[in-house]
Amino acid sequence: MRRIAGLLFFGLFVSSLWANEVEISAGSEAFLWQEFADNGDKYLDETGLRHFVDIRGTNAFHPVWSSSFAARFYSGVVDYDGQTQSGQPVTTDVDYNGMRFEIGMSSRIGTLAMQTDQSQWWLDFVVGNDFWRRHLRDSRLSDGTPVSGYTERYNSIYGRLGASYQHPRWTAGFGARFPFHTRETVRISGSDVELKPEGRLSLYAHGAYAFTPAWRLGLSYDSYRFAKSDQVASGSYLYHQPESTQDTLALAVHYRF
Repeated sequence: MRRIAGLLFFGLFVSSLWANEVEISAGSEAFLWQEFADNGDKYLDETGLRHFVDIRGTNAFHPVWSSSFAARFYSGVVDYDGQTQSGQPVTTDVDYNGMRFEIGMSSRIGTLAMQTDQSQWWLDFVVGNDFWRRHLRDSRLSDGTPVSGYTERYNSIYGRLGASYQHPRWTAGFGARFPFHTRETVRISGSDVELKPEGRLSLYAHGAYAFTPAWRLGLSYDSYRFAKSDQVASGSYLYHQPESTQDTLALAVHYRF
């Protein structure tokens, strides 16, 4: 899988050499991370704002085909409302830092309603690699008992399949994501524990309106779904990642040149 990640980086670099349109975006996203017990009870909520910068390039190399590359860098501090391993309620802050790289291909979809030379439907396929660090800060219980934080690092490789509609004044798209390789490394008491949460199908959607040929305002929804991981032994303890979900709703300003 490291080889796949390397190919993604290589594809990103090579694609950028011949992109005939580049777009830079910046914005903020409302973020929600949740974890659940086997019976459906919720372990925790993490909510707050994260901020990001995107760069995206496209190359229309054929009347019905185009390629794309994208990179996103994001960061933020969100609120944690959950519990300790023993079930004691605890609150703290969580630091998120990450980067995402994608390469994709799009194909114009035949003759569809609303399609003209300037307004077109496209079928989009994307492969991406998302890396993020989730650091739970130290905290205290209501009685003053200290609670130690810890750090998790995720590496998820995924595919996205969807459709998009492109109009001179606005664009819209929707589809599904499937993470087919995810590794989570947890740093606890000086040791690393590697977990393998299994990816599940999730949805995404996006839209943008162009105020000028160069400037657009966009709104997007994105998500991840992960099943409970298998247990892994470390020392005298067993660790696993519970069923987890991530949802984001982002607002961004886009500049195209």
